[in-house]
Amino acid sequence: MQLEQILGWVGTALVVVAYLPQIYHLLVKKCAWGISILTWIIWLTGSMLLLAYCILRHDFLFIVVQSINITAIITTIFLARRSNSICPYHLSVVEARGRPAVRSASTPK
Repeated sequence: MQLEQILGWVGTALVVVAYLPQIYHLLVKKCAWGISILTWIIWLTGSMLLLAYCILRHDFLFIVVQSINITAIITTIFLARRSNSICPYHLSVVEARGRPAVRSASTPK
């Protein structure tokens, strides 16, 4: 395996690892406090365009990376939309700022 292939696959592994804390927090704590669904939808659109580009160029490594991105982004959006609580950590942050921890109309459900 060549150096550039090793770098590409290590980068792909880091992409996977980077999503795990967010998905874990959404799945276990059911807390989506501060997550912008619009940002994730824009990121999803960009990843889908990049996947199309990678497919057209027959770039296997980046097809894998973008497929992982799209799967993780969809998972994040789904879990954030079904989130129904605020975890103790985020509650303490909100309370420390002197604001009540009340969901607004723009807060994901």
